[in-house]
Amino acid sequence: MADSLASSVQSLDLDAPDVNTLIERCKTLHEEVEEYVTAVETSQKQAKIPCPVEYRTLRSDFKNELVFLNKLKSANHPPEKARHYAVSSNLLYYEALWAAAKRSSGLLAFRKYFYWNRERGNRINGVGLRKGAKKGKTSALVDIVAADGMEWIRVSTTSEKRLLFDLAKLGWQNDSDSDEEMDDAPPVNWEDEDDDDQVEIVKNARELARAARANPMRGHAPKVRYVLTRITSGKLKEVDAVLEKMRAVGVDVQCANETPETSPIAQVLPNLLVDRSRTLSDTLNIDCTILLALISDISHSECEILDWYPGEVRAQILEEQKEKLLPTHLYPAIAAHPMVTTQAAVDQMNVIVDTLATDKEKTRANILLAQRDRENVSSDDLLKEWLELSNHPVPEGFQLPIRLEPNNIEKRLDTLPAVAQKIEKELGPLNTSIFFYGWSTGLTTLSSNRARAKQIERLINEVGLKDGEAGPHIWLCGESRSLIAKHGRRK
Repeated sequence: MADSLASSVQSLDLDAPDVNTLIERCKTLHEEVEEYVTAVETSQKQAKIPCPVEYRTLRSDFKNELVFLNKLKSANHPPEKARHYAVSSNLLYYEALWAAAKRSSGLLAFRKYFYWNRERGNRINGVGLRKGAKKGKTSALVDIVAADGMEWIRVSTTSEKRLLFDLAKLGWQNDSDSDEEMDDAPPVNWEDEDDDDQVEIVKNARELARAARANPMRGHAPKVRYVLTRITSGKLKEVDAVLEKMRAVGVDVQCANETPETSPIAQVLPNLLVDRSRTLSDTLNIDCTILLALISDISHSECEILDWYPGEVRAQILEEQKEKLLPTHLYPAIAAHPMVTTQAAVDQMNVIVDTLATDKEKTRANILLAQRDRENVSSDDLLKEWLELSNHPVPEGFQLPIRLEPNNIEKRLDTLPAVAQKIEKELGPLNTSIFFYGWSTGLTTLSSNRARAKQIERLINEVGLKDGEAGPHIWLCGESRSLIAKHGRRK
């Protein structure tokens, strides 16, 4: 064993890097990250992302690395000492992390800890612990939370030389005799093995697998990808044995010879941002809260704040003065998508309209659904009337009217995962009709009902989904709009 490992190690040493070269590489890295952060901040202001991207750790780490390298250069150490300090630089890891991020999409967080034992440790939002918090054997570090939370990426710059030394230290055997014995041995459940008997990257893979199962997204464990930037598969049998142990826990292992090229930042930047419109269905299911937002006077024109308006309406008028809901949020999401809604949502909207709406809001409601006195009006004429009642242009291809669908809750319930039975008991008929229609038909539901969306997510994560099952896809609007209210409504 020792002889075979030693022979594999001989040619794996790397020359110590030049400090000036490291500084130039770090400057490039820092500039790209700053460009990304600027884009994130701009995007979040425009789209009001419900969960802001956690980029501060990434930004500060890269900035601190540049400061460290510049201090090293200005210290004028003797060459040998300078090389010694340069070897301790984290730049190689940061470059690998950023390269992996640029090959991903929908980046949500960096360098974040997640627990698989939720009874221990401090948690943030119930599941995660940021860098610097107390850690233990019940947490796993995720370098990049990508794909809008559905993918976790861990990056390692462990070299083949380091890995082979660690294997030798643990006394791993991997000769021809042991291979034959392993072929006849019964399969071993990796969770029954002692992690202390494994090399570091195997331990980490197991931690990630446990944490992913304990922190589901939309009812499923996030996919875990482990990127090994300095290890090649298919080259050494000892290394391949380690890779198989990592894959055995369900982790996607990506070695240096399996990693695609990284594109320039300008080319991939739009893909790195959280863009919920990328995942929208072709047809959109519109819930009652969005129906009301689409017809509200607040959304379409400048509204005076009257002394008898409720506090919620006052706040929405002030918010609309700062940021327009339709052109900033709803219209970009809806775009040219056909829209549908359920009978229950329309009935609820009409009750509110008949009770509170101004004349313009009543007209918009009829236009939006081609109902009542607009029932037989053509789509072109409906759109023309809609524009006459609004200060905002519509997106190209905007389609009116919204198509009405029957409720059919029981019929739809039969087609959904078992967790739907529990959700139905808590949602009530109106919200069950709205969300179950989108769920059963595979349509994205547009809603500003944050409480119900979070309730559905919580129940799905508690109960879980089987392989092949999916929860409802909900596009949650960051703002809501009430009807402006006819005279007589009191605070």
